[in-house]
Amino acid sequence: MQEADVFRVNAPQVIAENIDGEVVLVNLEQGTYYSTDRVGADLWDLIEAGHSVGAMRAAIRARYDADSGAIAAAVSGFLADLQREQLIVIAASADGQGRELDAAPVGAAAARLPFRTPTLNKYTDMKDMLLLDPIHDVEESGWPTPKTTD
Repeated sequence: MQEADVFRVNAPQVIAENIDGEVVLVNLEQGTYYSTDRVGADLWDLIEAGHSVGAMRAAIRARYDADSGAIAAAVSGFLADLQREQLIVIAASADGQGRELDAAPVGAAAARLPFRTPTLNKYTDMKDMLLLDPIHDVEESGWPTPKTTD
């Protein structure tokens, strides 16, 4: 993974919602859903804004209190997890020019948050429901009864 790489959400098969600092992601093609913690949510916002890997690392370093090597490794690992789960893909025209990052407030070094390696939690318990196409894959009785395959 290069510093200048830019990722994008693998839409339309991936949808996401930030709910009070936790991002919930759904891969509609695979029928899996995911959740992240606060650091993962910050990284997801940076991905959606079109920032490069280098800019994401810098933004996380500015917000959280941790060694820059630990942050670089954690950001790369989280991005690799997102790629592996097909939630993000490399942007076709990666110019690295995302929306401008907010400047760190004065005294931010003393006020930085404790860093925790971002996690991507995967859930498959609703896979059958998420993969069910309610318009085409139903019996005459209607949804949510899936069509039986003989």
